[in-house]
Amino acid sequence: MKAQQSIQTDALARLDEMPWTRFHTILTLALGVGWALDSFETNIIGSVFGVLKAQWHLSSTQGSLAVSLWVIGMLIGAIGFGYLADRYGRKRLFLGTLLWYAVFSTGTVFSWNYESFLFFRVMTALAVGGEYSAVTATMGEFIPKRHRGRTDATILSGFPLGALTSAAVTLLLLNQLPGNIAWRVGFGLGTTLALMFFWIRRVIPESPRWLLQQGRIAETEAIVDRIAASAERAGTSVDHKLQARKRYPAVPYTPTTPAFLRNIRELFGQYRLRCGLASALNFSQAAVVYGVLSLMALVILPYMKVPADRMPIYYVYGNAAALLGGLTAAWLVEAWGRRWSLLVSYSFTALAIVPLYVLHTLPGMVAAYCMIQFGVTWAYISGYVISSEVLPTRMRATGLGISVAVGRVGAMISPLLLTYAYQMSGVPSSALIVLITLALPGPIAAALWWRMGKETRNVSLEEGSVETARAREAAARSQPYGTLSHTHTH
Repeated sequence: MKAQQSIQTDALARLDEMPWTRFHTILTLALGVGWALDSFETNIIGSVFGVLKAQWHLSSTQGSLAVSLWVIGMLIGAIGFGYLADRYGRKRLFLGTLLWYAVFSTGTVFSWNYESFLFFRVMTALAVGGEYSAVTATMGEFIPKRHRGRTDATILSGFPLGALTSAAVTLLLLNQLPGNIAWRVGFGLGTTLALMFFWIRRVIPESPRWLLQQGRIAETEAIVDRIAASAERAGTSVDHKLQARKRYPAVPYTPTTPAFLRNIRELFGQYRLRCGLASALNFSQAAVVYGVLSLMALVILPYMKVPADRMPIYYVYGNAAALLGGLTAAWLVEAWGRRWSLLVSYSFTALAIVPLYVLHTLPGMVAAYCMIQFGVTWAYISGYVISSEVLPTRMRATGLGISVAVGRVGAMISPLLLTYAYQMSGVPSSALIVLITLALPGPIAAALWWRMGKETRNVSLEEGSVETARAREAAARSQPYGTLSHTHTH
């Protein structure tokens, strides 16, 4: 049985029109460091596995198992923690996943054998997958709409920064400390940073959009008032209420309690095209990221007779190019718009694989590797920005978690298919054909979205979702400007 109760608020319109404040800077830093730590953990294993292999007398198969279990843990964590972020709130989850990460990353430091190391890595991977969902869902829900794309891309650029830091730190540690100590110090550094930024994240309030979804109107307005007050203290004198009421019509809003199965039904029903877009983009980029790393480590660099102790420097080059790709995304998602940035970046990534196919010198292959890292980082950041904008609040984290999980499937199968193709033929070119094939869902999905999708630059998150866009049209026909109406279900 439904009882309707009308609530009037301009909180979300005020949030969208807010000037940039110190609060937004802290939010960007706190969430961006989470992505950097995720990347640090994901990439460090490749740099230190040689040491672990010697210390515990591991086989290559055991090394592959460690990577596979890490990816599976991320897959489970992305879906599970994604739903929990929709059900219990963004703040609980972006704090909980960071604390979970710190606890089990500490366990990794004190691993006493290969089995304990695997256990702690899998448990850490659950948190990293959860970070993907919770942080990506949270980042745009606070940011003023004219800054949202650039800010989201800046937060996501923490990933290549973390990868670059991981490569540089391990290169330094392995040259300065005994191997059996260096890898523990490397993992311990990630734990220390996580605990520091856990303290910073504590000051970030719950997402006003999530609170409004729960019908908690007073808390929503109180948080927006505090952010607005910080802008006024900084010297900005804008009447946000008046400005919002002049521009925005009333929007019917239905608070609901998320349920996992209902979210899944809607994501594969009403929102199947948007969930499919996010999943195809994530599959493509993860297949390329993990595939090209596998190619470099197992095929290209050994094929070019590069010594093992020289390999990390090439990853530093690639991660520097990836960071440049992230900064490019931060600029172009606003300058070009979401759809153009998405289409060009995914197309560039697929085309960048071709030089690896035709070039047969080490400098040429390394240059092509850097082009791929640049392109795929630009691509996946553009993809995450769009994915976080086109799904409604009540299922945003769940939908992002599903897309991340589909991406982890690409991450698992790409190295296996590439190495199998290389072993069957004995030449790198066959593996590159497989990599191009795995990359194609990205540019195809981007082209379809460019043709049929909605541009979400400088529009509210509510306007960017199908359900609320339709509701806005109905509201504009039936209600006066200046309020936000909500329907409560009892």
